[in-house]
Amino acid sequence: MRYFVGVDGGGSGCRVILTSEKGSILARASGGPANIETSFVTARENIIKSCKVALKLAKIPEEEIRNCYAVLGLAGSNLGNYAKELTQELPFAKNLILNDGEITLEGAIGPSDGCIGALGTGSVFVGRKEGKVSLTGGWGFNLGDDGSGAKLGKELMRISIKCHDGLEKHTKLTEDFLAEFQNDISKLVEKAKVFEPKDYAFYAPRIFSALTAGDQTAKKIVFQEVQYIEKSLLAAGFSPSKPFCLIGGLGKLFLPHLDEVFQKTVREPIGDALTGAISIAIKEYA
Repeated sequence: MRYFVGVDGGGSGCRVILTSEKGSILARASGGPANIETSFVTARENIIKSCKVALKLAKIPEEEIRNCYAVLGLAGSNLGNYAKELTQELPFAKNLILNDGEITLEGAIGPSDGCIGALGTGSVFVGRKEGKVSLTGGWGFNLGDDGSGAKLGKELMRISIKCHDGLEKHTKLTEDFLAEFQNDISKLVEKAKVFEPKDYAFYAPRIFSALTAGDQTAKKIVFQEVQYIEKSLLAAGFSPSKPFCLIGGLGKLFLPHLDEVFQKTVREPIGDALTGAISIAIKEYA
């Protein structure tokens, strides 16, 4: 028998779905981070382990992974040679590695033209015009990820340090944050040395909570990213007449702060990234 596998892998974890050739769901599983640009070896191990867990849950022998046809949407796959290298190290019969934004687009709006903004630990903006998919952003934490949880968290740290140095005015958000480090910047700097994107993203919900309470630092951080998000959506091909979804853990948190045209146009996704991965797998391998 042949099986289809869909994998959605990002900086915070990976999710797996296992289906029959006809797309009937047999099992779901999840595992650790799977950004192949920031942690290639760990991502590979987490992906394979999660897929084997899905097989086990479906009561299918582990060696049947060799009969699985996989579509993997992975953060970092559009950078370097990571996708090519990983393709050669995976145990599937065949696999297709895409950016996680591509399977998310397929799941959210189906095969039609339109666009999405995916805002989680990282970020990417994906559009489809006349059947052709294009990505805006998705260049990784070091130089990109506008509107992401990782960028929000890092900016909170940067501004908090500036407040400590007298370059910015403290607000409750920065005071409470630095209090966790006993107002010792050296402790903060030392801890941040080993931070991964998901560690920075941990602080993002706190920023939105502070924004709701009227905190000016939170407002500054969020609205700086709002500008980038709106520009990125337009670059990805946003049109009020086409399907548009804003998804990911931060999508609904950012939405009330976007321009009215985005708020009026946004719709609920028809499916998730795993739905998209299986849809692509069926078209690719059926």
